[in-house]
Amino acid sequence: MREILFRAKRIDDGEWVEGFLLSTNEHTYIAYTNQFDDDLFLSPKEIFIEVDPKTVCQYTGLTDKNGRKIFAGDIVKVLYTNGQEDGGDVTEVKYSEKSASFSPWDWEYDCDGCDLYFHIKEIEIVGNAFDKE
Repeated sequence: MREILFRAKRIDDGEWVEGFLLSTNEHTYIAYTNQFDDDLFLSPKEIFIEVDPKTVCQYTGLTDKNGRKIFAGDIVKVLYTNGQEDGGDVTEVKYSEKSASFSPWDWEYDCDGCDLYFHIKEIEIVGNAFDKE
């Protein structure tokens, strides 16, 4: 079964938090997924962390070469081959409505008669779209 997980920056200290997404008309929260690992008696304020809704990123279900979870909004370095030559890109992972998938490439254009076959050899997270390097 696919893991449904979100990440966003906390309102109070700007740190990233991962968990389940809960959104109301006025606020957006991440509920810790490991809330019961440490203490069974956490208050709702300790479980539901208010986050900046502009920073909410969904987990793609994939990991990079170092085992780190890849979220939409991550900047990744991708090494690939198209069967004839190797290449590489540094790009942001986004969700594509057209292909109904997460991708480090923008497939929103039409490519009539060109070969779009790529085999990703390696992918590594090098940053994200919300943190300044």
